[in-house]
Amino acid sequence: MPNFTFKKIKHEGRYASFERDQTTIKFQKKECGYMTEDRLGVEWVIRFAIKKEKTKEDPAPFRWIRLKARFNTEKEVREWLKNVKDKIFERYDLYFFEDN
Repeated sequence: MPNFTFKKIKHEGRYASFERDQTTIKFQKKECGYMTEDRLGVEWVIRFAIKKEKTKEDPAPFRWIRLKARFNTEKEVREWLKNVKDKIFERYDLYFFEDN
């Protein structure tokens, strides 16, 4: 089974310095989540999009979840995701965004 791949997001523009570091998480070239620094810029958190039923009130085919695991560096997140990839796919039905 292939591993997750990652793409660092480069913030641009006048207020780029105020944006938190963020890295997209992809699987087989399709985006399924991201990792970012928390509000204080101290720890890294992971968010995944998972499939859900569409309703009239909420027509989105996915919802965001945040994993409880927290890390000190982006490198730790990458290594951890590669090690627990199988468990993530067993537990969650990930939603994959189509490329634009």
